[in-house]
This record gives sequence, structure tokens and C-alpha cells, in this order.
Amino acid sequence: MRKKFITLIAAILIANLFIVTAVADTGGLGNEIIISPMYTYISNAEALLSINSSGKAKPEVYVTGNSAVTSIKASIFLQQYKNGSWTTIKIWNESSNSNILNFIDTYDVSKGYEYRVRATVTAYSGQKSESTTLTSSLVKY
Repeated sequence: MRKKFITLIAAILIANLFIVTAVADTGGLGNEIIISPMYTYISNAEALLSINSSGKAKPEVYVTGNSAVTSIKASIFLQQYKNGSWTTIKIWNESSNSNILNFIDTYDVSKGYEYRVRATVTAYSGQKSESTTLTSSLVKY
């Protein structure tokens, strides 16, 4: 009995390690709840993807740091879902010497696949930094 009790307590303690607290903001939108991560230096970060009827993909990454941010770096990956996995088909490495990074480019893609943009962004404030990974919505073409 004692062994079962100790196992139960250990399981409860381990489960508590995986609990994540989210900040919810209804923003006056009724029942819709928006959950936003809380950052120290990054004020806003977003990855977007659109593809026009000619197969021209338009990846976009926007990052805004707070007033303490002196530079931002981003590695941006255009990915194609093929044969059951995501494959990176184009990489951009971008940087900004301010607290704003705006990236827009185009790249021709093949028909019959799903695509997404993933970006790893880092905001720097002196010797300190903060990083996050962004993922756009999936786009079928």
C-alpha cells in the first residue's frame, strides 16, 4: 500500500511539472478567447503565408520589440509538406538594427502541396536576448 501511495504522489508531482498557465484576454469579443504568450522583449511577432493563383508564395514575418530592443534577427523557412513530412525549400536570414523587423519576399512553389512558413526570431537588448519560433497557417496550392 505504501508503495502505491508513493507512486501516486510521484505521478502527481511529475504531472504538475507539465502544467502551463496561459493568459487569456477576451478583448471584448464575447466568447472568443485569445491566448497570447508573454514576452520580455518581443511585443509582437507574426508569420504569414499567401500563395497566388500563379504559384508565387509570399512569406511575411513581422517582429516588433519593445523600446529596450536594439536589434532583431530571424531565420525564415519556407516549408513544403511532401511524403508525410515538412521539407524546407527556401531559407532567408534577416536582421534589423532596430526594434522592428519586417520581412516580405516571394518564391515560386509547385502545385499539389501544402506550405507553411516557420521563423525563429531573436530580439536583443544589450547582452540579453529572447527567442521564439513562429509558424504560419497552412496554405494548399
